[in-house]
Amino acid sequence: MSDPSYPHLFPQIRALADAPAEVRIRRIRTERWIGYARAEAALSALEDLLSFPKRTRMPDLLLVGPTNNGKTMIVEKFRRSHLPGAESDPREGAIAVPVLKLQMPPALDERRFFSAVLEALSAPDRSNDRLATKQDMAMRMLRAIAVRIHHR
Repeated sequence: MSDPSYPHLFPQIRALADAPAEVRIRRIRTERWIGYARAEAALSALEDLLSFPKRTRMPDLLLVGPTNNGKTMIVEKFRRSHLPGAESDPREGAIAVPVLKLQMPPALDERRFFSAVLEALSAPDRSNDRLATKQDMAMRMLRAIAVRIHHR
């Protein structure tokens, strides 16, 4: 039997109507996904990339658009759809991380790139390590956790 209170609200929201103010305010401030044609097309293209068979020259995708146009939200929604652990490989003993999101520094070089990868993996990164050391550690970790798509 449905609750007659607040019939104008969606059923999943009705329970929040009488919740304390802090709970309702938190819900209002939570990020929301509002799909639109281009965003859905980008998500579909990302899904296609994720399922692409491994080959020497993998395809990629570049999202371009004005500031505050939803690019980061598209990537975040895709990342949340493919959270770590869903595809774990017990043989390796590592949790699979199919999508890795990185925050890249404005002035990018290889050393900073591999430092960003290690930071995203919560791995130790000594700033004075040689580039080859950073690259080797990052690549071994990426293989171990089976990253298939990363955001730069």
